[in-house]
Amino acid sequence: DLRVRRYDERAAEALIEQAGLRPNPTLDVSVENVLGTGATRGLDRLEGTVQASQTIERGGKRERRIELAQNEHLVALSQTRSQRADLLASTAFAYLEVVAAERAVDQARELLTLAGETQGAVESRVRAAMSSAADLARSRSSWALARAELAQNEATAASARAALAATWGGSFSPEDTLQRLAGIPEALPSLENRVLALPQNPRLTQQQAAIDSRRATLKLEQAQLTQDLSVGGGIRFFREGSDAAFVAGVSVPLPLRHKNQGAIRAARESLAGAESTLLALETSLRTSIEAAWRDLAQAHHTAQSLQRDALPPSEEAYSLVREAYEQGRVPFFEVLDAQREVLALRRSIREQEIAYARAQIRLDALTDPAFTATLQMLVSP
Repeated sequence: DLRVRRYDERAAEALIEQAGLRPNPTLDVSVENVLGTGATRGLDRLEGTVQASQTIERGGKRERRIELAQNEHLVALSQTRSQRADLLASTAFAYLEVVAAERAVDQARELLTLAGETQGAVESRVRAAMSSAADLARSRSSWALARAELAQNEATAASARAALAATWGGSFSPEDTLQRLAGIPEALPSLENRVLALPQNPRLTQQQAAIDSRRATLKLEQAQLTQDLSVGGGIRFFREGSDAAFVAGVSVPLPLRHKNQGAIRAARESLAGAESTLLALETSLRTSIEAAWRDLAQAHHTAQSLQRDALPPSEEAYSLVREAYEQGRVPFFEVLDAQREVLALRRSIREQEIAYARAQIRLDALTDPAFTATLQMLVSP
Protein backbone atom coordinates (compact mmCIF):
# COMPACT_ATOMS: atom_id res chain seq x y z
CA ASP A 1 0.00 0.00 0.00
CA LEU A 2 2.80 2.42 0.82
CA ARG A 3 4.58 1.60 -2.43
CA VAL A 4 1.42 2.49 -4.33
CA ARG A 5 1.33 5.85 -2.53
CA ARG A 6 4.93 6.54 -3.63
CA TYR A 7 3.89 6.16 -7.26
CA ASP A 8 1.32 8.89 -6.64
CA GLU A 9 4.05 11.05 -5.11
CA ARG A 10 6.26 10.66 -8.17
CA ALA A 11 3.34 11.40 -10.47
CA ALA A 12 2.61 14.62 -8.55
CA GLU A 13 6.31 15.53 -8.72
CA ALA A 14 6.29 15.10 -12.49
CA LEU A 15 3.37 17.52 -12.75
CA ILE A 16 5.55 20.24 -11.17
CA GLU A 17 7.84 19.96 -14.19
CA GLN A 18 4.86 20.03 -16.53
CA ALA A 19 3.42 23.12 -14.85
CA GLY A 20 6.62 25.08 -15.46
CA LEU A 21 6.63 24.55 -19.22
CA ARG A 22 5.72 27.50 -21.43
CA PRO A 23 3.27 27.23 -24.36
CA ASN A 24 4.66 25.84 -27.60
CA PRO A 25 5.03 28.22 -30.58
CA THR A 26 2.68 27.78 -33.54
CA LEU A 27 3.68 27.59 -37.22
CA ASP A 28 1.01 28.68 -39.69
CA VAL A 29 1.33 28.13 -43.46
CA SER A 30 -1.48 29.45 -45.66
CA VAL A 31 -1.99 29.88 -49.40
CA GLU A 32 -4.35 32.16 -51.35
CA ASN A 33 -5.62 32.49 -54.93
CA VAL A 34 -5.30 28.81 -55.71
CA LEU A 35 -7.56 26.35 -57.57
CA GLY A 36 -10.09 29.03 -58.32
CA THR A 37 -11.74 30.07 -61.57
CA GLY A 38 -10.82 32.48 -64.30
CA ALA A 39 -7.59 34.30 -63.54
CA THR A 40 -7.05 32.29 -60.35
CA ARG A 41 -7.34 28.92 -62.05
CA GLY A 42 -4.57 26.50 -61.22
CA LEU A 43 -1.49 27.84 -59.47
CA ASP A 44 -0.79 30.87 -61.61
CA ARG A 45 -1.87 33.42 -58.98
CA LEU A 46 -0.80 31.45 -55.91
CA GLU A 47 0.33 33.51 -52.92
CA GLY A 48 1.55 32.09 -49.62
CA THR A 49 2.24 33.18 -46.06
CA VAL A 50 4.51 31.47 -43.56
CA GLN A 51 3.99 32.78 -40.05
CA ALA A 52 5.09 31.76 -36.54
CA SER A 53 3.26 32.86 -33.41
CA GLN A 54 3.89 32.58 -29.70
CA THR A 55 1.46 32.91 -26.80
CA ILE A 56 2.79 35.10 -24.03
CA GLU A 57 1.25 34.23 -20.69
CA ARG A 58 0.40 37.18 -18.46
CA GLY A 59 -0.80 37.55 -14.90
CA GLY A 60 1.69 35.10 -13.42
CA LYS A 61 -0.17 32.04 -14.70
CA ARG A 62 3.00 29.95 -14.99
CA GLU A 63 4.06 30.79 -11.44
CA ARG A 64 0.54 29.99 -10.17
CA ARG A 65 0.56 26.65 -11.99
CA ILE A 66 3.90 25.74 -10.45
CA GLU A 67 2.66 26.75 -6.99
CA LEU A 68 -0.46 24.60 -7.41
CA ALA A 69 1.55 21.59 -8.62
CA GLN A 70 3.96 21.96 -5.70
CA ASN A 71 1.06 22.04 -3.25
CA GLU A 72 -0.50 18.98 -4.89
CA HIS A 73 2.84 17.22 -4.40
CA LEU A 74 2.75 18.18 -0.72
CA VAL A 75 -0.79 16.77 -0.52
CA ALA A 76 0.47 13.47 -1.93
CA LEU A 77 3.34 13.43 0.59
CA SER A 78 1.00 14.17 3.49
CA GLN A 79 -1.37 11.42 2.36
CA THR A 80 1.52 8.96 2.47
CA ARG A 81 2.50 10.11 5.97
CA SER A 82 -1.09 9.80 7.13
CA GLN A 83 -1.41 6.32 5.68
CA ARG A 84 1.91 5.33 7.26
CA ALA A 85 0.72 6.57 10.66
CA ASP A 86 -2.48 4.54 10.29
CA LEU A 87 -0.41 1.48 9.39
CA LEU A 88 1.86 1.99 12.41
CA ALA A 89 -1.15 2.31 14.70
CA SER A 90 -2.81 -0.83 13.36
CA THR A 91 0.50 -2.69 13.64
CA ALA A 92 0.94 -1.49 17.22
CA PHE A 93 -2.54 -2.75 18.07
CA ALA A 94 -1.78 -6.09 16.39
CA TYR A 95 1.50 -6.30 18.32
CA LEU A 96 -0.34 -5.58 21.55
CA GLU A 97 -2.83 -8.35 20.82
CA VAL A 98 0.09 -10.79 20.53
CA VAL A 99 1.58 -9.53 23.80
CA ALA A 100 -1.80 -9.84 25.52
CA ALA A 101 -2.36 -13.32 24.10
CA GLU A 102 1.07 -14.50 25.24
CA ARG A 103 0.48 -13.09 28.71
CA ALA A 104 -2.78 -15.02 28.81
CA VAL A 105 -0.88 -18.17 27.83
CA ASP A 106 1.65 -17.59 30.63
CA GLN A 107 -1.12 -17.12 33.18
CA ALA A 108 -2.92 -20.21 31.89
CA ARG A 109 0.27 -22.22 32.35
CA GLU A 110 0.56 -20.84 35.85
CA LEU A 111 -3.04 -21.81 36.51
CA LEU A 112 -2.43 -25.32 35.17
CA THR A 113 0.64 -25.70 37.36
CA LEU A 114 -1.29 -24.47 40.38
CA ALA A 115 -4.19 -26.82 39.61
CA GLY A 116 -1.76 -29.72 39.28
CA GLU A 117 -0.16 -28.90 42.62
CA THR A 118 -3.57 -28.67 44.24
CA GLN A 119 -4.62 -31.98 42.73
CA GLY A 120 -1.47 -33.62 44.04
CA ALA A 121 -2.12 -32.28 47.53
CA VAL A 122 -5.71 -33.52 47.45
CA GLU A 123 -4.64 -36.97 46.25
CA SER A 124 -2.22 -37.21 49.19
CA ARG A 125 -4.97 -36.24 51.60
CA VAL A 126 -7.38 -38.74 50.06
CA ARG A 127 -4.83 -41.54 50.42
CA ALA A 128 -4.41 -40.49 54.03
CA ALA A 129 -8.21 -40.56 54.46
CA MET A 130 -8.18 -36.85 55.32
CA SER A 131 -10.28 -35.74 52.31
CA SER A 132 -13.21 -37.13 50.42
CA ALA A 133 -13.38 -38.45 46.88
CA ALA A 134 -15.55 -35.44 46.03
CA ASP A 135 -12.61 -33.13 46.76
CA LEU A 136 -10.46 -35.18 44.40
CA ALA A 137 -13.11 -34.97 41.68
CA ARG A 138 -13.30 -31.19 42.07
CA SER A 139 -9.52 -30.84 41.86
CA ARG A 140 -9.40 -33.00 38.72
CA SER A 141 -12.18 -30.92 37.17
CA SER A 142 -10.28 -27.74 38.01
CA TRP A 143 -7.13 -29.16 36.40
CA ALA A 144 -9.05 -30.16 33.24
CA LEU A 145 -10.56 -26.69 32.94
CA ALA A 146 -7.11 -25.15 33.33
CA ARG A 147 -5.73 -27.37 30.58
CA ALA A 148 -8.62 -26.43 28.26
CA GLU A 149 -8.07 -22.73 28.96
CA LEU A 150 -4.37 -23.09 28.15
CA ALA A 151 -5.17 -24.75 24.80
CA GLN A 152 -7.66 -22.01 23.95
CA ASN A 153 -5.21 -19.24 24.85
CA GLU A 154 -2.46 -20.89 22.78
CA ALA A 155 -4.81 -20.96 19.77
CA THR A 156 -5.66 -17.27 20.31
CA ALA A 157 -1.95 -16.42 20.50
CA ALA A 158 -1.29 -18.25 17.22
CA SER A 159 -4.06 -16.29 15.50
CA ALA A 160 -2.73 -13.00 16.91
CA ARG A 161 0.77 -13.82 15.62
CA ALA A 162 -0.64 -14.54 12.15
CA ALA A 163 -2.54 -11.24 12.15
CA LEU A 164 0.60 -9.35 13.15
CA ALA A 165 2.70 -11.07 10.48
CA ALA A 166 0.08 -10.08 7.88
CA THR A 167 0.99 -6.41 8.43
CA TRP A 168 4.37 -7.03 6.78
CA GLY A 169 3.19 -9.79 4.46
CA GLY A 170 5.43 -12.35 6.09
CA SER A 171 5.30 -15.09 8.65
CA PHE A 172 5.83 -15.42 12.38
CA SER A 173 7.78 -18.35 13.72
CA PRO A 174 6.62 -19.80 17.06
CA GLU A 175 10.22 -19.40 18.22
CA ASP A 176 10.17 -15.65 17.69
CA THR A 177 10.07 -13.73 20.97
CA LEU A 178 8.34 -10.39 21.36
CA GLN A 179 9.10 -7.70 23.83
CA ARG A 180 6.75 -7.54 26.81
CA LEU A 181 4.83 -4.72 28.45
CA ALA A 182 6.82 -2.90 31.08
CA GLY A 183 3.76 -2.39 33.23
CA ILE A 184 1.81 0.72 34.07
CA PRO A 185 3.98 3.69 35.10
CA GLU A 186 3.48 5.45 38.39
CA ALA A 187 2.52 8.80 36.85
CA LEU A 188 0.07 9.62 34.10
CA PRO A 189 1.17 11.58 31.00
CA SER A 190 0.09 15.21 30.80
CA LEU A 191 -3.17 15.75 28.94
CA GLU A 192 -2.19 19.37 28.28
CA ASN A 193 1.04 18.31 26.56
CA ARG A 194 -0.86 15.85 24.42
CA VAL A 195 -3.33 18.51 23.31
CA LEU A 196 -0.44 20.88 22.52
CA ALA A 197 1.06 18.15 20.31
CA LEU A 198 -2.14 17.94 18.24
CA PRO A 199 -0.66 19.88 15.26
CA GLN A 200 1.64 16.89 14.68
CA ASN A 201 -1.35 14.74 13.78
CA PRO A 202 -0.88 13.49 10.18
CA ARG A 203 -4.54 14.02 9.32
CA LEU A 204 -4.25 17.69 10.29
CA THR A 205 -1.11 18.19 8.21
CA GLN A 206 -2.85 16.47 5.31
CA GLN A 207 -5.86 18.76 5.60
CA GLN A 208 -3.63 21.84 5.88
CA ALA A 209 -1.86 20.74 2.69
CA ALA A 210 -5.26 20.41 1.02
CA ILE A 211 -6.14 23.97 2.11
CA ASP A 212 -2.89 25.31 0.64
CA SER A 213 -3.65 23.48 -2.59
CA ARG A 214 -7.17 24.97 -2.76
CA ARG A 215 -5.74 28.43 -2.12
CA ALA A 216 -3.24 27.93 -4.95
CA THR A 217 -6.12 26.87 -7.20
CA LEU A 218 -7.95 30.09 -6.38
CA LYS A 219 -4.86 32.15 -7.25
CA LEU A 220 -4.53 30.35 -10.57
CA GLU A 221 -8.19 30.93 -11.45
CA GLN A 222 -7.83 34.62 -10.57
CA ALA A 223 -4.75 34.82 -12.76
CA GLN A 224 -6.85 33.59 -15.68
CA LEU A 225 -8.58 37.02 -15.64
CA THR A 226 -5.46 38.53 -17.24
CA GLN A 227 -5.67 37.78 -20.95
CA ASP A 228 -2.71 36.26 -22.73
CA LEU A 229 -1.13 37.85 -25.80
CA SER A 230 -0.44 35.99 -29.01
CA VAL A 231 2.38 37.59 -31.03
CA GLY A 232 3.18 36.40 -34.54
CA GLY A 233 5.27 37.29 -37.54
CA GLY A 234 6.28 35.85 -40.85
CA ILE A 235 6.72 36.36 -44.58
CA ARG A 236 4.12 36.64 -47.35
CA PHE A 237 5.15 35.59 -50.86
CA PHE A 238 3.52 37.18 -53.91
CA ARG A 239 3.33 35.29 -57.17
CA GLU A 240 3.64 38.30 -59.42
CA GLY A 241 7.16 39.59 -59.55
CA SER A 242 8.26 37.12 -56.87
CA ASP A 243 7.95 39.82 -54.23
CA ALA A 244 7.77 39.12 -50.49
CA ALA A 245 6.74 41.13 -47.44
CA PHE A 246 6.98 40.81 -43.71
CA VAL A 247 3.73 40.35 -41.80
CA ALA A 248 3.17 40.65 -38.06
CA GLY A 249 0.25 40.68 -35.70
CA VAL A 250 -0.88 40.69 -32.07
CA SER A 251 -4.10 39.10 -30.82
CA VAL A 252 -5.74 39.23 -27.41
CA PRO A 253 -9.13 37.81 -26.33
CA LEU A 254 -11.83 40.28 -25.35
CA PRO A 255 -13.32 39.23 -22.00
CA LEU A 256 -16.84 40.39 -22.74
CA ARG A 257 -18.80 37.33 -21.63
CA HIS A 258 -16.35 34.85 -20.15
CA LYS A 259 -14.43 36.30 -17.21
CA ASN A 260 -13.80 32.96 -15.46
CA GLN A 261 -16.20 34.03 -12.76
CA GLY A 262 -17.67 30.56 -12.27
CA ALA A 263 -14.30 28.91 -11.76
CA ILE A 264 -13.19 31.63 -9.32
CA ARG A 265 -16.36 31.25 -7.29
CA ALA A 266 -16.00 27.46 -7.24
CA ALA A 267 -12.39 27.79 -6.06
CA ARG A 268 -13.45 30.16 -3.25
CA GLU A 269 -16.18 27.80 -2.06
CA SER A 270 -13.84 24.83 -2.21
CA LEU A 271 -11.27 26.73 -0.12
CA ALA A 272 -13.89 27.73 2.45
CA GLY A 273 -15.07 24.13 2.68
CA ALA A 274 -11.52 22.87 3.26
CA GLU A 275 -10.98 25.45 6.02
CA SER A 276 -14.24 24.45 7.71
CA THR A 277 -13.21 20.80 7.47
CA LEU A 278 -9.97 21.66 9.27
CA LEU A 279 -11.87 23.26 12.16
CA ALA A 280 -14.18 20.26 12.45
CA LEU A 281 -11.24 17.87 12.28
CA GLU A 282 -9.38 19.74 15.03
CA THR A 283 -12.45 19.54 17.28
CA SER A 284 -12.91 15.84 16.56
CA LEU A 285 -9.25 15.00 17.19
CA ARG A 286 -9.18 17.02 20.43
CA THR A 287 -12.24 15.10 21.61
CA SER A 288 -10.54 11.81 20.69
CA ILE A 289 -7.42 12.81 22.63
CA GLU A 290 -9.46 13.60 25.73
CA ALA A 291 -11.40 10.33 25.42
CA ALA A 292 -8.19 8.29 25.05
CA TRP A 293 -6.63 10.06 28.02
CA ARG A 294 -9.72 9.36 30.17
CA ASP A 295 -9.50 5.67 29.24
CA LEU A 296 -5.80 5.79 30.07
CA ALA A 297 -6.46 7.37 33.46
CA GLN A 298 -9.24 4.90 34.26
CA ALA A 299 -7.10 1.89 33.43
CA HIS A 300 -4.18 3.42 35.37
CA HIS A 301 -6.27 3.97 38.49
CA THR A 302 -7.99 0.57 38.36
CA ALA A 303 -4.82 -1.42 37.73
CA GLN A 304 -2.88 0.33 40.50
CA SER A 305 -5.77 -0.08 42.95
CA LEU A 306 -6.10 -3.79 42.20
CA GLN A 307 -2.34 -4.32 42.32
CA ARG A 308 -1.80 -2.36 45.51
CA ASP A 309 -4.97 -2.86 47.53
CA ALA A 310 -6.74 -6.01 46.31
CA LEU A 311 -4.20 -8.56 45.14
CA PRO A 312 -1.86 -8.79 48.21
CA PRO A 313 -4.64 -9.58 50.74
CA SER A 314 -6.24 -11.99 48.27
CA GLU A 315 -2.94 -13.87 47.83
CA GLU A 316 -2.46 -13.90 51.59
CA ALA A 317 -5.99 -15.24 52.10
CA TYR A 318 -5.37 -18.00 49.55
CA SER A 319 -2.17 -19.01 51.30
CA LEU A 320 -3.92 -19.10 54.68
CA VAL A 321 -6.92 -21.07 53.36
CA ARG A 322 -4.68 -23.61 51.67
CA GLU A 323 -2.66 -24.04 54.84
CA ALA A 324 -5.87 -24.45 56.84
CA TYR A 325 -7.16 -27.04 54.36
CA GLU A 326 -3.96 -29.06 54.68
CA GLN A 327 -4.54 -29.04 58.44
CA GLY A 328 -8.12 -30.21 57.94
CA ARG A 329 -9.70 -27.04 59.33
CA VAL A 330 -11.61 -25.86 56.20
CA PRO A 331 -13.37 -27.65 53.31
CA PHE A 332 -11.81 -27.91 49.88
CA PHE A 333 -14.30 -25.60 48.12
CA GLU A 334 -12.89 -22.69 50.15
CA VAL A 335 -9.50 -23.41 48.64
CA LEU A 336 -11.00 -23.33 45.15
CA ASP A 337 -12.85 -20.10 45.89
CA ALA A 338 -9.69 -18.42 47.18
CA GLN A 339 -7.75 -19.69 44.18
CA ARG A 340 -10.34 -18.39 41.73
CA GLU A 341 -10.33 -15.00 43.46
CA VAL A 342 -6.56 -14.65 43.08
CA LEU A 343 -6.64 -15.70 39.45
CA ALA A 344 -9.57 -13.38 38.70
CA LEU A 345 -7.70 -10.43 40.21
CA ARG A 346 -4.56 -11.21 38.21
CA ARG A 347 -6.65 -11.47 35.05
CA SER A 348 -8.31 -8.13 35.83
CA ILE A 349 -4.94 -6.47 36.37
CA ARG A 350 -3.73 -7.90 33.07
CA GLU A 351 -6.83 -6.62 31.29
CA GLN A 352 -6.36 -3.14 32.76
CA GLU A 353 -2.71 -3.08 31.69
CA ILE A 354 -3.78 -4.02 28.16
CA ALA A 355 -6.50 -1.34 28.28
CA TYR A 356 -3.86 1.19 29.36
CA ALA A 357 -1.61 0.13 26.48
CA ARG A 358 -4.45 0.43 23.96
CA ALA A 359 -5.25 3.94 25.20
CA GLN A 360 -1.54 4.82 24.99
CA ILE A 361 -1.39 3.67 21.38
CA ARG A 362 -4.46 5.77 20.60
CA LEU A 363 -2.80 8.82 22.17
CA ASP A 364 0.42 8.28 20.23
CA ALA A 365 -1.49 7.77 16.99
CA LEU A 366 -3.20 11.13 17.58
CA THR A 367 -0.24 13.20 18.76
CA ASP A 368 3.10 11.43 18.21
CA PRO A 369 3.82 9.79 14.83
CA ALA A 370 6.99 8.26 16.32
CA PHE A 371 4.94 6.35 18.96
CA THR A 372 7.53 7.22 21.61
CA ALA A 373 5.43 6.35 24.67
CA THR A 374 4.27 3.10 23.07
CA LEU A 375 7.86 1.99 22.53
CA GLN A 376 8.73 2.92 26.12
CA MET A 377 6.06 0.49 27.34
CA LEU A 378 8.00 -2.41 25.86
CA VAL A 379 10.95 -4.17 27.49
CA SER A 380 13.08 -7.16 26.58
CA PRO A 381 11.60 -10.47 27.80
